[in-house]
Amino acid sequence: MWLGQTALNPERPDDSLADIAQQKQSMDLQFQQFNQDPCLPGHRNPYEIYAALRQQSAVHWCEGPQMWVVLGYSESVELMRDSRLSRHDHLDHLISRFGHNGQIYEHQKQDLPYMDGKQHARMRQHVSKAYRGIDMAGLASFASLFAVERLSRVQGDEHFDLVALLANELSIMVVSELMGVPASQQLDVANQVSAFVRARGLTQNEKSASGGNEALDVYRKFFLPLIHERRGGTGKDLLSRLIADPEEGIHLSDDQLLLIISSNFYSASLYTLRLLIGTMAWAMASHPATYQRLRNDRTLLAPAVEEVLRWDPPAQAINASTATEDLHIADQIIRAGDSITALVGAANRDPKVFEQPDAFLIDRSPNPHLSFAPGLHQCLGLQLARMQGAAVLSVLCDQFECLHCVQAESKLQIADRFRGYERLILHR
Repeated sequence: MWLGQTALNPERPDDSLADIAQQKQSMDLQFQQFNQDPCLPGHRNPYEIYAALRQQSAVHWCEGPQMWVVLGYSESVELMRDSRLSRHDHLDHLISRFGHNGQIYEHQKQDLPYMDGKQHARMRQHVSKAYRGIDMAGLASFASLFAVERLSRVQGDEHFDLVALLANELSIMVVSELMGVPASQQLDVANQVSAFVRARGLTQNEKSASGGNEALDVYRKFFLPLIHERRGGTGKDLLSRLIADPEEGIHLSDDQLLLIISSNFYSASLYTLRLLIGTMAWAMASHPATYQRLRNDRTLLAPAVEEVLRWDPPAQAINASTATEDLHIADQIIRAGDSITALVGAANRDPKVFEQPDAFLIDRSPNPHLSFAPGLHQCLGLQLARMQGAAVLSVLCDQFECLHCVQAESKLQIADRFRGYERLILHR
């Protein structure tokens, strides 16, 4: 049975043909939306659609982005670990498609998430080493103090937008600490993050390509002077550690640094973390008994963050790759040259792995979600994300005995493979 197919229920004889037709029409429309954009941006509950599709097959072809989309958990894990996939080749498809306007995709080849093979392994080792120098405890304290200051501004039961009050600026402040750059100097850059991230989505068009080019121009004007200033210095900030590693014989070019900083810190931190914070608060407001349990038992903070990441991840799919040879996934043959991605939001609710997959359970154990893409391209900032998520959640528990969401005044973001709130109105 394919999505949109509806049968009469013998246990419900009053089902009218009109009702059945309406249900079928609704499901057909949802299937068409998935076919054009598999992450269903802005959809209130994409997970029921993912589940229906996953029952049919673990992998589906989508016409909109012209790629295969994997929805099953085990198949997604296999994909994330498969060295027969090339992200460079996928970028070549986009460069060929958009011509001169596709410059952003040519630049992305120097970005860690889009590298392949030995080049990727070497660069990943270098960036990982720079990450290991981060004072995580100090940053956690910094994030907590910032969250306390912002949330203390809420008086009584007044309504407030958590995204504007806290989520938007927390990540800017944390990146400022990491890079040794005053937050006031980063606002122009922060305003370009959406366009930069949009050019990394699954469904690309002329607008997203040109927007990515414009965003990179702004990044270049901001970051290149900083890079030149730090070269040859002895700074201990993250940017200084990324510039070179004499022990490993690594000296990054300006363009390499520009892409790594723009992608791994600004796109990842300023964008996905903001979405995670909003989703965490919304999840707690939607599950008041769970929120009270968390307030009474802070040992559940870390598993609560993991469950939010599983239940409604900010990044619904991983970056696309191209098969370098024929692959067999589930019941499909993925031909060499075809593009493919894993739909993390669907895999995280695969009932073959997760009991009660649609339930929000903060003590779920084990919780092997795929939101950090475990495999060749695992997210390097996963500890930063976990730290900031736990810090914000703890402060919320301290300052708000209860949380209520004004859904009618809140707004989901519509942004390709990223999911979360653009505006989240809360009150006590």
